[in-house]
Amino acid sequence: MNILLILKNRAVEEKPALLFFLKLLILGCLLKIIFYFYNYGIAGGWSVDGNADVIKIVKWALFYDTFSIAVVLAPLLIILSAKGKYLRHKNVIVLSAGFFSLIFTFLFFLNSIDIFYYRFHLQRADADLLYVLRNPFLNSSGKVLLLVIAAVVYCSLLFLIILYWIRKLVKPGLQNNGFWVTAILLILFLSLFFEGGSKKLLPNYPLTDVKPVQLPLVQNSIHNFIYSLYRSKDAALGDYTFMPFLQQQSLFSMFKKNNGSTDKKNIVLFIMESVPLQFFDSNSRYKTAMPFLDSLVNRSTYYSNAFSYSYSSNKGITAILAGIPTITDIPLYHSKYTSIKRTSVGTALAKNNYSSAFFIGDNYDDFGFAKCSKWLGIQQYYSMEDIPGYRHMEKHSMGLQDEYVLNFVQDKISLIKPPFFAVQYNISTHYPYDLPATFKDNYPAINNTAQMKSMQYYNDCLKQFFRKAASQPWYNNTVFIFCSDHWAQPDAKNNKIDEVESFRIPLFIYEPANEKKIRITSPVSQLDILKTVLYYGGVKDSIISYGFNLKDSLLKQNRTVFTKTNSAIYQAINEEYVLGFNALEGKAIYCFAYKKDPDKKNNLLHKPATAATDNIILQMKAFLQTASNHYRGKAQ
Repeated sequence: MNILLILKNRAVEEKPALLFFLKLLILGCLLKIIFYFYNYGIAGGWSVDGNADVIKIVKWALFYDTFSIAVVLAPLLIILSAKGKYLRHKNVIVLSAGFFSLIFTFLFFLNSIDIFYYRFHLQRADADLLYVLRNPFLNSSGKVLLLVIAAVVYCSLLFLIILYWIRKLVKPGLQNNGFWVTAILLILFLSLFFEGGSKKLLPNYPLTDVKPVQLPLVQNSIHNFIYSLYRSKDAALGDYTFMPFLQQQSLFSMFKKNNGSTDKKNIVLFIMESVPLQFFDSNSRYKTAMPFLDSLVNRSTYYSNAFSYSYSSNKGITAILAGIPTITDIPLYHSKYTSIKRTSVGTALAKNNYSSAFFIGDNYDDFGFAKCSKWLGIQQYYSMEDIPGYRHMEKHSMGLQDEYVLNFVQDKISLIKPPFFAVQYNISTHYPYDLPATFKDNYPAINNTAQMKSMQYYNDCLKQFFRKAASQPWYNNTVFIFCSDHWAQPDAKNNKIDEVESFRIPLFIYEPANEKKIRITSPVSQLDILKTVLYYGGVKDSIISYGFNLKDSLLKQNRTVFTKTNSAIYQAINEEYVLGFNALEGKAIYCFAYKKDPDKKNNLLHKPATAATDNIILQMKAFLQTASNHYRGKAQ
């Protein structure tokens, strides 16, 4: 009884430490509640089906916030309770209070940012965030400036509030906080055993307890961010061996024999920024009025069942130009795996006497695209700074408007000796959809979202480009390939993330000398672009690619394509099923017959296995085993 009384008295004496911890935890919970409601529509209601789901979400949300706060709080309390002349000096306490206020400010600021950034990244902040922040600040518009001011004010308020709380913590005097130091350290220790905590803390994904769509509700952004930094230096996939090598090769191989065309073509690849399939789908309420592009599609081979590999540009460009899936949290060309075996598109085409160039209207090497181009052997890289008079041209928040860039592309192409390969990455269809003052909205009743209006503007720019190009000597011997870098919401207010629909993108091929309306319904992927480009370039060598040639008749067969939902979950999609696979745990977590079950309510993995579900699981395992071995240098 005396021991309990002593502990009780100590706890009361050191009450400020407990109150400080609870304030931080309440702040974290408040941010999660805002996150939940702000992104409710995008996540389709988060698939919360009753009290059991709520209890699991609340439990894991408190667990991750408690752990993240305790990790930072423990050293602060140790310093405040330490004995010794120098450690208890007033200046040491003041500096410690300021330093840890900054740490906690960053912790909560990152969680706050994710409330709004989630709709673009579709997962909690990770190391990839370090590679996407530069451009908007260099091309700051009024909107961006306001966001920066708001962020500075918010961070300042957070810092002052947390600093005030810490000052209250030490105000009663430099008392011994040993009781709560012990309690916090005990929390950290016990968390390792909390329902397999040691495993859950390191992989950072309690997938066995909550549904994949609910992960962002339970995760803490700083925890996720730090773990992804660790993953960027370590293998993102385990050294998996799901099956014998020969079986893997029979199911999936990255080594492809390329049957190059005997008639080498000039190749122009338009990578369309943030363009969803809905803009091209006549059955969608977001079908955009874009007469020129519609007329082009009606003379093209159009792939109505095309999928992006991921939700981000820096993974999309690698899938398109390298034919390789990114399995790291950061861009492949920034990772330690840059020496990975690959077929460099520029180098392969140069062997057939091709010139190659990459054009984009933003700052040099933004998103690392210049590095990526060089990595893939593309000979010339042109950015905004290369365009004469760019300082006086109208800008988008991400760089120059498309009309100026396309005019520059036209001029440069006319100077390149054929055959050539040119890539143009547009930016005007990127958030925040800034449009030039001269833009004329010809279809206000149809194009009723900012995203649709930006697509109408891009359509008008392409119309001018093709009008001029059609009179050039290189035009009739050119193939034009259009592919989006990733899906994006056609309407920020009335859309939700779906396992299948949120990966659908437009993809079509236009050949002026062979205008035909052809429709291909078999699933295809961004990963197919590399092999297709090399086909038109007449490359007959064996290549490394995770895709196929889009002109290959084999595409008519039932095909499986692969997507990456977040750092843990990969998907396999064919004409009937979508399979979700947790790569960290090495097991399938859902399988839906998405055409028969569009709401994805009937998880087929909860039923006896069938040949169809077993087959798609095998396809996924073969894909991941191939990728893991490839990144680790074990590919044969």
